[in-house]
Amino acid sequence: MSMLPSKSLLRFQAVCKSWHSLISSPEFIATHLHNFNQQNSRNIVRCCLWTEKKEVYTIHLDDQHLTLDFPIDFPFNLHRDEYGTIFFTLIGFCNGVICLYNERSTTYEIMLWNPSIRNKLTLTPPYYKPELSLVFGFGYYKTSNDYKVVRLAYDRSDMNGRPEAEIYTVKTAIWQAVGFPQDIPCYHILSDYSQVFFNGCIHWLAADLGVSNCSMLTFDMNTNLFGEIQLPKSLVLYSSMGVTLMVVGEYVGVIYSSRPSAVGSSTYKIWVMKEYKKPTSWTMIYDVNYPDTDLGRPLKLRDNGDLVTESRRCNLMICNEKVGCYTVGGCCSKGVKLWSISIDKYHESLALLDVGNNGLVEE
Repeated sequence: MSMLPSKSLLRFQAVCKSWHSLISSPEFIATHLHNFNQQNSRNIVRCCLWTEKKEVYTIHLDDQHLTLDFPIDFPFNLHRDEYGTIFFTLIGFCNGVICLYNERSTTYEIMLWNPSIRNKLTLTPPYYKPELSLVFGFGYYKTSNDYKVVRLAYDRSDMNGRPEAEIYTVKTAIWQAVGFPQDIPCYHILSDYSQVFFNGCIHWLAADLGVSNCSMLTFDMNTNLFGEIQLPKSLVLYSSMGVTLMVVGEYVGVIYSSRPSAVGSSTYKIWVMKEYKKPTSWTMIYDVNYPDTDLGRPLKLRDNGDLVTESRRCNLMICNEKVGCYTVGGCCSKGVKLWSISIDKYHESLALLDVGNNGLVEE
């Protein structure tokens, strides 16, 4: 049964009490997450459509062209003001759950959404002062089969101040204060960059606002402790604005991109950490220059070596050294202007089965 799609398992819950108990158990949910997705490798693409004023999520096969599999209904209403549509801030994808932040709501809501079973959960974080700058993280605690949301609040007027940190655990539904260590340099997290969840830890790109030096700030889901990992020494020579974190196969990785718009060229360098939390193990695996073309913002390095990017027109592109570069179809209709696009692995799961609103979609 753990090899079956989530929608089928939702129906099977009604067969009898024993099946309902089995399918909703934490052990089965964890087993299904591993077994089903191991045989069904797919990707999820998020498009923010500027002209149509909506967010679109689509599932794509993990083939050469990222062929469209099926679209997903988006269950949240977007806010609008005099300047236009306000899209949600994407915090991250993790084990079948999408975490979004609604900074324009009066309560600054955080939404957890499992598109596989149409479950959603809305969190209201503790109040914060308007002069604080917020950064979030989202991850999964495997031991208890639970999800956690981390919130860091920085004082904009104090560049050297330590952030206030809270953590929310889904199963307890409680926000808890977490201390920020004194022995970690108080780098500010670059909030415009997505977090990366890897090996049980959240990773953010953090930088000293006075210089270009940057590193990875980590948060361990098991111990609830912050840590720091130094980036490759080669990156000291580059601006932190061109650095992005990502998961590359079985490793945590970092990519540097140089895209001088006036020249119309682009260079991409990727390092992976062969031994986790050992900076001496950083190894460059990708160094490609396109002298005549700007391929756009890097999003993902696929297992087959293809680089997936977001072009300047916000289209999703695949860059292959042998066959060239081409746009991925199926994300939206032709002629529609995009505001942003992102891609990550799609994990079908039964997560949030026992919380949230099962099967309810807001109109």
